[in-house]
Amino acid sequence: MNLMVVDFETYYDPEFSLSKIPTDEYVLSPLYETMGVSVKNGYEDIKWFSGTEQETADWLAQFPWATSAVVCHNVLFDAFILAQRFGIKPKLWMCTKGMATALYPYLKSFSLAALCKHFGLPDKGTEVKNMLGRRRATLSPGELQAYGEYCKLDVELTYQLANLFTPRLPAMELRLIDLTARMFVEPRFIGDQVMLRELYERELARKVAIVALASTDRAVLQSNDKFAAKLTELGVSAPTKRSLKTGKVTWAFAKTDAEFTALLSHENPDVQALVSARLGIKSTIAETRALNMLKAAQRGPLPVYLNYWGAKVTGRYSGGNGNNYQNLPARGPSAGIRYAVGAPEGHSVVVCDSSNIELRVAMVIARQMDVVQKIRDKVDLYCDFAGKMFGRTITKADKRERTLGKLACLSLQYGAGWRKFKEMVRIQADITLTDGEAESIVQLYRRTHYKVVDMWERMQEVVLPEIASGNHNLLPVDDLAWCMCTGEGFGLAGYPGVVYHDLHMEDGEWMYTMADKPVKIYAGKCFENLCQHVARQIVMWQTVCIADKYPVSLTVHDEAVCVVPDDQAEACKAYMEQCMATAPAWCKNDIPLACEAGIGKTYGDAK
Repeated sequence: MNLMVVDFETYYDPEFSLSKIPTDEYVLSPLYETMGVSVKNGYEDIKWFSGTEQETADWLAQFPWATSAVVCHNVLFDAFILAQRFGIKPKLWMCTKGMATALYPYLKSFSLAALCKHFGLPDKGTEVKNMLGRRRATLSPGELQAYGEYCKLDVELTYQLANLFTPRLPAMELRLIDLTARMFVEPRFIGDQVMLRELYERELARKVAIVALASTDRAVLQSNDKFAAKLTELGVSAPTKRSLKTGKVTWAFAKTDAEFTALLSHENPDVQALVSARLGIKSTIAETRALNMLKAAQRGPLPVYLNYWGAKVTGRYSGGNGNNYQNLPARGPSAGIRYAVGAPEGHSVVVCDSSNIELRVAMVIARQMDVVQKIRDKVDLYCDFAGKMFGRTITKADKRERTLGKLACLSLQYGAGWRKFKEMVRIQADITLTDGEAESIVQLYRRTHYKVVDMWERMQEVVLPEIASGNHNLLPVDDLAWCMCTGEGFGLAGYPGVVYHDLHMEDGEWMYTMADKPVKIYAGKCFENLCQHVARQIVMWQTVCIADKYPVSLTVHDEAVCVVPDDQAEACKAYMEQCMATAPAWCKNDIPLACEAGIGKTYGDAK
């Protein structure tokens, strides 16, 4: 396949830049201007062009896009320009920034300049700094030539990085980068503008009511210091905590801070109202999400912006660009957004979710075969464990009991203690356990999942030391070759995996380096990283298989989402179910898989 490298230079000013507004808004804005573009086609010399939009379109038409793999350093930017402004869609999109993130997740920066410095390439130029607020028509011939040389150098540096990274990435990861780009540059979802506006206005009204109920103003509720002063006026000592990031003492005003949420039951109703208002007014996700999606919907189809290899350790996607498509809540003020993301006329949304994939992976890796057999027998593990907790048969109708069983199964497999479990249950399920109840549940889990406990010990005593020493031993047993130590971490042979860069023991604790900062790692977290990474590898392999036949428009955690013509919806659903019930060859069918799929006019309906 022919390889092409592309880089655009565009107008920007202090208020109109990618640091200020979303990528799609920037590129589609009337203020946007292409200052110039450089292209390297195969082994040919790099070419630079600067002209009007039509002249640029005519110049770009000379290249063999349809048969080429196009490399950009930040593909979601340059590809959006090519696709949305010039109608260009190559055979494959590639991204050197994405490749670097997967291969070297521990680096502090993935900018072109930082990567060139790290890998000993020539320094990236600085000419772009002279272009702040400059339009193409204002540049002298000399300035335009200098800008062209700067852009051509960026293309050459990107080309060298691509040659360095591409041989190290398997085909599946390159396909995922392409898939990620297409979800953004070839969007298929339509935003319901009426519903999004209603959600936004409803949230604004809710906050106005909250402020009125608390008999205070919004500034007090949104300022930590002013809020603390208000609590003091009411005779309450504002709770504090020590920041995990800075080590400094800070205000403890989050919904996860037990001392703060305890004030919801304070004897003074004014304190209750004030704390309730603070929790309500700070939950701005519904307001900002609805507004951002409304603006995007007014521009056209909704571009799904996801960061490939967003979670640096496990490789899972993360959201960005003002809309986190990895977090579309099913409950709370933001729940309605799921129903505002839909298919265009004559099309349907098809969603297929890999059922409990992370739990299934954990049980297989730990060789907790009694639980694995229950999974094969289609036993509801949440009801099953809840039955042990309460000493009776639990069904899905027993919502409180099953919820406790679910939280226990999903959180305790990674070594959480009873205090953490108690707090997790309080926050996520609004269930208050006594210390004795929480401790009893944790001990029960560890007795019945003894192989999981053994795996924690193996992680601490064998796996982490093996990684630190650079050995390549297998983790649990020889038939799990897909859990291989890889020198600085573990993962599939030949694939980027979990990396603990510079892993070493310090003051009795295992530490590694991420973005030049020390990070502590311990047995339970190590097991969690492995399970989440393996789950990611399975689901992404399945997603690529789906994309072979139907374009994938969105992935959310462990599910794939397609938008297809109505008459293809049932066939698409069947094919997605087939793909997501199939394990990659490297699993050796060890992991019993299952999935659930649905069809609807909106994402929420299909769920």
